[in-house]
Amino acid sequence: MNLFLRSFFSIRTLVSAILISVMAFTSSYSQEAKKTAPSDSPETKPTNSNIDPKSRAYSLRKKSWVSLRYLRTSLLNFGKKADWDTCLADYAKAESSFQRGEWESAGNQFQTLKTKLDQLAEAQAKEVFNRSDALEKDIQPKVVDLKLNTEAPGKQYIPVMEKHLQIYRDTWQAAKLEREIGNQGQNLYFAKQGLLQLYKAKILLEKSKEGKLESEEKLSKNKVLETDYLTPEEVKYWDDCLEVLNESEEKNRQKEKQAIRSVYQSRTGKKPSDGKNNSDSTNSPVSGEGKK
Repeated sequence: MNLFLRSFFSIRTLVSAILISVMAFTSSYSQEAKKTAPSDSPETKPTNSNIDPKSRAYSLRKKSWVSLRYLRTSLLNFGKKADWDTCLADYAKAESSFQRGEWESAGNQFQTLKTKLDQLAEAQAKEVFNRSDALEKDIQPKVVDLKLNTEAPGKQYIPVMEKHLQIYRDTWQAAKLEREIGNQGQNLYFAKQGLLQLYKAKILLEKSKEGKLESEEKLSKNKVLETDYLTPEEVKYWDDCLEVLNESEEKNRQKEKQAIRSVYQSRTGKKPSDGKNNSDSTNSPVSGEGKK
């Protein structure tokens, strides 16, 4: 009997020891698994440091080119030619490395350039957005008032103005998406397109106030071109939104106005009434020629 009891207790002790060992091993394994398990947080995910240098160079080159394209007129129109010349020189250096097949060097140069271009594009886009925001707040109530005023002239412009305002909001959303993914060049492009739509709405709003003008009245009031309904500063942004240089466009507009006046005079046999604006715009091409 004593032998049986001793055997029983020995077996129980052995089983207990085995169970304790298994539990200890399981606990140790669970803790180790928690330490080595990858985190779901995006910040802790390892980055791929083995990206193909050639692919990286191609990608950064394309992004730099897009930003450079949309920044060109903005930098030149708003007195930042030095920045443009610097960016252009940096792009040329990076392009030389790229054409020689120096992928890593080209990628690094394009990355540095893209960072600089993004900063310039972001700053310019903010300026455009600020102008757009102020202009929309000015235009929208006037459009609503025009719709409610049954006696107001120019109601035929309302659907078109509302269309321009809607396109502005769509471009604002598009710019926001580009900005969120880091495409500052595209962000600037959509910002410009939105401001352009607001200027078009403003032009129609101004036309609705004056009603239908006869040819001579348009000439005498200097309301010949669409841009005559904008301030000189707004015209500069108008040109920038169209990605043209303001200085050259001003010369073209003066020539166009002069041609319209000449046609009017040849058809009617008389000159249009000379107002102050009329006199200034007529004399501008002459003074421009004198400078040459």
